[in-house]
Amino acid sequence: MTRRRTWWPLALPLALVALEAACGGSSPTSSAPGGGGGTVASHNTGRDCLACHREFGMAGTVYRVDGSGYPGATVRLTTAADGGGSVLLTVTADASGNFYASRSVGFGSGLYTEVTGTGGARRAMKAAVTGGACNSCHDASNRIRAD
Repeated sequence: MTRRRTWWPLALPLALVALEAACGGSSPTSSAPGGGGGTVASHNTGRDCLACHREFGMAGTVYRVDGSGYPGATVRLTTAADGGGSVLLTVTADASGNFYASRSVGFGSGLYTEVTGTGGARRAMKAAVTGGACNSCHDASNRIRAD
């Protein structure tokens, strides 16, 4: 009797892993689910991620002063300006500089954003944001920078 191997039970999990890897994975960097980070490079650096990835609660790209993506930069959403208040979400940029939150984010009347580079340089937005499509405002003339 010849035994047939069936491959189809593995097809869906493998497809999901491949899809996740294409956008940089979803390894959380804190207790709040987030994504990016690691050595995987995602795609479409600088574009409005939420235009296609409607499942993300927040997404964007962090850059170095020379215009290259900033791997390892940390992005935090807080309840008060200049990194104050409670930290609601922490995500880390992947090898392309892209970051995302893999869950919805309750922005309410506004949250504040703080970005920290791997060398410790920190920048914070002074105004509250009410949505997570970071690259829709931070285009080529107004990049998110962490140095």
